[in-house]
Amino acid sequence: MSWTSKTSQRIAFYFLSFNILAIIMNETVKPFTKVVDLYPGFKMEEECFSKAIIKDVNESPSRKKKSKSDIDQEPMTWPREKSGEETAYERFLDETVDPKTGALYYITDIYRLRRASGEEFLYSKGRVDAFDSLGNPVNHSILKPEIWTRTNFKYKTDVNEKTKQIEEVLQGPNGAEKVYTMSFNKENLKQLYDRRQNDLINFVVKDEQTGKPFQVKDVNSQKTFELFAKPFE
Repeated sequence: MSWTSKTSQRIAFYFLSFNILAIIMNETVKPFTKVVDLYPGFKMEEECFSKAIIKDVNESPSRKKKSKSDIDQEPMTWPREKSGEETAYERFLDETVDPKTGALYYITDIYRLRRASGEEFLYSKGRVDAFDSLGNPVNHSILKPEIWTRTNFKYKTDVNEKTKQIEEVLQGPNGAEKVYTMSFNKENLKQLYDRRQNDLINFVVKDEQTGKPFQVKDVNSQKTFELFAKPFE
């Protein structure tokens, strides 16, 4: 089994029936009854590196004869270092190894971002409350799961000594960019809003060009939701 498939299984998280946490939660928050990946971006970030294959085009075929074991091996890819956020989440999953103990995920903050291009996106902050194998409560903050980082790679043209063909040879990472996966629309906004912790949920708008966040607030959360859904200005 590959590293990616193992990680996907670990990141996939079961949310089952209500537990005592539901007593303090908003009734709109429903438990998941299927496998849910709270950080799908981690898999996307890993794929950037799994596609970055390292080739040795300068090695003459007369210098080394490939063995059968060499041929059967998967190609070498550029090594990836996990972020602190990813390793912390994996530690949390290790603590909550038994899905039968139940867990609940809710959102505390919703952000609406207008990018320089004029496109608008949503992202959120929230928390998972669960129990470890001994029944002790554990929790973990879920930060901006709607955003992931795409790593770009630099290549140069070189002649492959084995094939005598010109190939693109990997040089290494060449910058990174944020990818926003949740477009702003009322349907997506409601999806986040319905998983709120309570009516104290925070709504924030931010213009990428100014970089200044502004909190949106009305007389209650429903009125704030309606105001938040209006045109950006």
